[in-house]
Amino acid sequence: MSVRYLSLPEQTRARHVKDKSNAAYILGWSERRVSAGQLTHGMLMSYDSPRMEGLWPSEEECPGFKETMLTFMHKVHRVAVDIMSCLAIGLGLPEDYYLQPMDPDASDCMTAMSINQYPSWEGKAHKEGTLRRIAHTDFEVITLLFQRSGEPGLEVCAGKDTTPQQAMQSGLWVPCDPREGAITVNIGDALQYWSDGRLKSTYHRVRMPRAEEFQGDRYSIAYFANTRASTLLQGPEKKYAPITFPDILAAKKKHRKSFMKPSDSDMPDDEYIDFQKATAIGPEFEPVNAANTCIEA
Repeated sequence: MSVRYLSLPEQTRARHVKDKSNAAYILGWSERRVSAGQLTHGMLMSYDSPRMEGLWPSEEECPGFKETMLTFMHKVHRVAVDIMSCLAIGLGLPEDYYLQPMDPDASDCMTAMSINQYPSWEGKAHKEGTLRRIAHTDFEVITLLFQRSGEPGLEVCAGKDTTPQQAMQSGLWVPCDPREGAITVNIGDALQYWSDGRLKSTYHRVRMPRAEEFQGDRYSIAYFANTRASTLLQGPEKKYAPITFPDILAAKKKHRKSFMKPSDSDMPDDEYIDFQKATAIGPEFEPVNAANTCIEA
């Protein structure tokens, strides 16, 4: 179903474009391209709430899409609940500690899912160092990533104490190729915060295919299991000051503004590729006993 939607005409998908005025959590269609072609495009959706108004394709455009996506999201969330229960036990917390704060049926649920396509580069050339998706950590609690066999490109920068500077060093990246029937799980910034830093958010990126690799369309689905907007995040050790997920988003936005143009899509190719090489977007928060300017806004 996701491939069916991603194969719709460009003018149809453009009607579901992201509302960039929404500072809380931007949903809808987005894309990133360079002159040689598109690097990636996809649709970020939430559960059926007012935030998705006008962003779902109609039944005429893509029959059954909304129902299929919502059904799949609920199934994946049940897996996320099992994972969070295991993490809670490992952290010495009650098994159901994360259950209510991550309720997908709550009106302020911030969980989302992205269906992604990395368009084919068959017969095309790209500049050395070009990435399909820049090095970053996910904002949310955990990400459950579904990849298709034979479509490599995802890499992770391993290491519990990895810094943004280290994540920009190409020699530290290792492949995370898809395995049949497997789900890749990333820890996000919100869980790093919520666990007092005991669980570290993972830097990852998607590189361009090598000459000997599959050059066609690459697809993935990322389920971003998240807290409710009203949930106050603070671990039992109170390593970090209390914060909500919208506060984390505000910190990310403030940090990005410090080194990016109003729109990175305005960058010429060479400038954008240099930006990719020199940038790793990670968590912007520090322990309460350190100078903290990021989460005050």
